[in-house]
Amino acid sequence: ATSGANRHKDLQSASLAVLFFRWAMPTACRILSRRATAVVSRTRHKSSIIAPASSPSAPPPGFPRLPLLGSLPWFSNLSLPDGSSVQSLDEQHESWAEGTRRHGPVWRVGIPGLGKGISGDLTLCADPREFVKVLQAEGKYPYGAIQLQWPFIVWATKHGRTVGKLFTRSEDWRHIRHGMQKSILPPAAAAGYAAIIGTTGREVVLNAPLWDDAGSFMSRASFDLFAGLALGRRIRASDPRPGASLPEDERFCVDTIEALDLLPDVIQDLPSIAMSSLGLESPMMKRYFRAVSGALDYAEAQVREMLARLDAAEPLSTAEEASYLASTVRTQRAAAAAGAADALTDDEIVASVSVALVASVNTTSSIATWVLAHLACEPEVQQRLREEVAAALQQHAGSLAAVIEEELPYLKAVVRETHRLTPALVISSVKEVDADIDLAGHRIPAGSLVALENHSLQMSEALVEQPRAFRPERWLAGAVAERKGTPAELIDHPLLSAPFSAGARKCPGSRVATLEVRALIAGLVHNWRIGLVDERQATVPYRCQTTIAPTMPRLRYEPLTEESRAVAEGLPPRGGGGVCAP
Repeated sequence: ATSGANRHKDLQSASLAVLFFRWAMPTACRILSRRATAVVSRTRHKSSIIAPASSPSAPPPGFPRLPLLGSLPWFSNLSLPDGSSVQSLDEQHESWAEGTRRHGPVWRVGIPGLGKGISGDLTLCADPREFVKVLQAEGKYPYGAIQLQWPFIVWATKHGRTVGKLFTRSEDWRHIRHGMQKSILPPAAAAGYAAIIGTTGREVVLNAPLWDDAGSFMSRASFDLFAGLALGRRIRASDPRPGASLPEDERFCVDTIEALDLLPDVIQDLPSIAMSSLGLESPMMKRYFRAVSGALDYAEAQVREMLARLDAAEPLSTAEEASYLASTVRTQRAAAAAGAADALTDDEIVASVSVALVASVNTTSSIATWVLAHLACEPEVQQRLREEVAAALQQHAGSLAAVIEEELPYLKAVVRETHRLTPALVISSVKEVDADIDLAGHRIPAGSLVALENHSLQMSEALVEQPRAFRPERWLAGAVAERKGTPAELIDHPLLSAPFSAGARKCPGSRVATLEVRALIAGLVHNWRIGLVDERQATVPYRCQTTIAPTMPRLRYEPLTEESRAVAEGLPPRGGGGVCAP
């Protein structure tokens, strides 16, 4: 198995090369881009995105790949069917889908630093049925996108942190991963946190109008929800009012968000890559290391404090008893007492719970923020969802926990349609195959990196009626039943349903993240009627970091409940986002 350290070296050398050439030769890149447009027009693949290859075992088609530059010049001015163009791979909703439209369901691209070899070879697969073969060939110690996070690997190695084992392809990873997921990944285990998520969710959604930027609110609200279920106590990072949160808890949240925001920048930063290869730290790396050290040091201190209380048989609160940490400790200590060789040590428990706390923000907040953006732009959808949530709350005596466990059909459809139209991750899974495989008639040799591209198929007019329209009704039971037995049923494949990867490296917190998104969205539409300050805004731009997140327009919140009216009455009039209508 390839170790995390070796992967780090490969990433450094490939990234350093491509970034040097992009930095030193911008004129050459522009010339290559013009040449690339002509080459692509001659090599365009004509088949449907779900059609098999015409010649069995042929290499996949794709963009030309140059040493050191890969296919990057081809994406600096990539023409789209509507007459617009893609300027870089950062426009992920458009660039990956255009590659699939041009080349078919399986195609190759060169992205040094992400793919393999001197040209950064990466194979894209847009057909989930074919990607199942990739999952079946991923081996005992599978590859995951986590291996690309070389700055964290450097930090963990330098400081001798146990958490670094989770970033390897080894028995250490397998052992810790198996132990940490027992108390959070199984459906019954995840459902056990619904009460904590529901209680915290009722509180945090009332803070939405206190923020001018809805994206910042969602990041902090997501942080509050997972910290609540992991530790069994309130962090209150989503409440910006003075004294609402402890200074050390606020610092914990700031460090966590800063570390997550800095990570993709450090990965691609030329001085960071060059200096790291020499054992030095760039200014940006120092900022990242400071943030990740602050976040993980505090998280580990919180975990060790509860371990000490458990050892001393001190009483825990009801929420603490129900927390992920307490559940993990009970499960692992019971296994150790029974003589199980695979029981986690206290250090491994500290590492697994701490990294879960720090990594819990981005995907959840990106999904929820995209849902909020669509609801603000679609008042009729928002009202229908509000009515469904109100009926469920009435049926369950106001319990948000019961509502999110119930899987409300329209709420589930709204989240699913959001993922179809504006996914938080277009590349939702990256694997290295351990054996030769055939994908849609193309031979993929052992050792190749293959990624699931989940967006283009769900935007295909051949499978989706009016694919650019936001229509949650597509995912209701009747519509799904009508697709059965037709080509369109492919969009219902489980691998396309969410951005949490698949296989042995699937996000262990995926099920609780789903509950958190439901709690945030159900709580928001119940308490507030949400709209755009500028109703003329037709599009919502986005930014690419560790996930794809919208740059949120300014929002208006009209209070609908006694609790939200109490919050609105305490707010001064403002002209920006977070305005509370009378």
